[in-house]
Amino acid sequence: MYDPLVNAPPGPHDAPETSYWQKSTQAEFPECVDDVPEDVEFAVIGAGYTGLNAARTLAEHGHSIAVFEANNLAWGCSSRNAGFVMKSTGRLGLSAWAERFGETVAKGIAGEHLTALQLITETTQHCPEQCQRQSGGYLKVAHKPEAIKALHEQYQSLKQFEQPVEWLEKDALSQMINSPQAHSALRFTDCFAVNPLLLAAATARRAASAGVQLVEHCPVTSAVSLGDKGVYLKTAKGNVRARKLLICSNGYTSQQLLPELASRSLPVLSSIITTPPLSPEQVDSIRLSPEYAVMDTRVLKYYFRLLPDNRLLFGGRGAIQGKNAENPTFAKRLLKALHQTFPQLKDITRWDSFWSGWVSVSLDDYPRVGKFNDNIYASMGYCGAGVSFSALAGQRLAESAMGETLPELPYYQSQLKPFPLPQFRRLGQWLYYHYGRLLD
Repeated sequence: MYDPLVNAPPGPHDAPETSYWQKSTQAEFPECVDDVPEDVEFAVIGAGYTGLNAARTLAEHGHSIAVFEANNLAWGCSSRNAGFVMKSTGRLGLSAWAERFGETVAKGIAGEHLTALQLITETTQHCPEQCQRQSGGYLKVAHKPEAIKALHEQYQSLKQFEQPVEWLEKDALSQMINSPQAHSALRFTDCFAVNPLLLAAATARRAASAGVQLVEHCPVTSAVSLGDKGVYLKTAKGNVRARKLLICSNGYTSQQLLPELASRSLPVLSSIITTPPLSPEQVDSIRLSPEYAVMDTRVLKYYFRLLPDNRLLFGGRGAIQGKNAENPTFAKRLLKALHQTFPQLKDITRWDSFWSGWVSVSLDDYPRVGKFNDNIYASMGYCGAGVSFSALAGQRLAESAMGETLPELPYYQSQLKPFPLPQFRRLGQWLYYHYGRLLD
């Protein structure tokens, strides 16, 4: 599997991941152009949620834009994620934002997350199937009794910020999830789940309708800033000169593309399995409705949801290196965790689909959006919680590239911090995984 810490930019014509979404979804993507433009105002690398929303925003302001995707549109995590649409990104809750930056900033962050959620809701209206939206809310579940206290403190903090969240004691939660690892929960009532591939297709259609040129199977192999003369790109289909460049490839950004970005992100694999369709008796036994998207309180979190066809999606951390991503050992670990979560399903001994995707983890747990260097702009570091925020991040990145003033929030006021001793990032990740498993 492509590994951004090791490999040159991927593609062209690398096959899509054999995910449940690819197997089960007929997604209508717009037509792409065959030839690259020699000159364009704005070039965008990456045709996922961030890049497509950035391009649409620029096009709606009358600019010429070309989006370059190394493989097919939404080849990266925009077509591989679990479809959890939450009011968050990075790994900081509102109380942590308040502790670091003050209550005013925390309220501003909450407002951005609400705007992001509304943008996804708007995009689902451009899909005939509403992106298979499941609207019961997001449940954050205490996986052991010792986790209840911290989770309830989070609930009290969220209520102070007037967030639409409910506290579920164990008895009430047991009517929604029948699991020995469900002791209480927060229910975020305005969050939802979608089919991420349908969301990506709807986002791409919006961009194309606005006049964006979409170029797929066209990896950008080098990008050189020419100062006042713009940015010079070498691609698989020809050379391009752009006034400004927007890098929107997040966890899939090759470390070889721009060396100055290389030490500022840790690409981490998140892996997912789906079961065969559950029988009506099995569904009744776990009491899980397709309405809910669920994540637990582990350091190395597990997340799951019941899909419309009664398959159970179950995800968590995968391999550390891309060369090991498809090793069935990691699918077996997820299946074991599924059995621990739902012992009623111990008779399920195989998975129908197993796939992985790269998320971008930042050193200080939150993303950055804005100008990176000269006429190059970047948005990355969502830490695996970017389905909703990545859409708004694309819009904000476009606004920054057009010279507009962004909200005075930490996302937009600094660059990603370099990792110390970046050559040892994977060793640090390996140690952290072992530490997390001990705690969990």
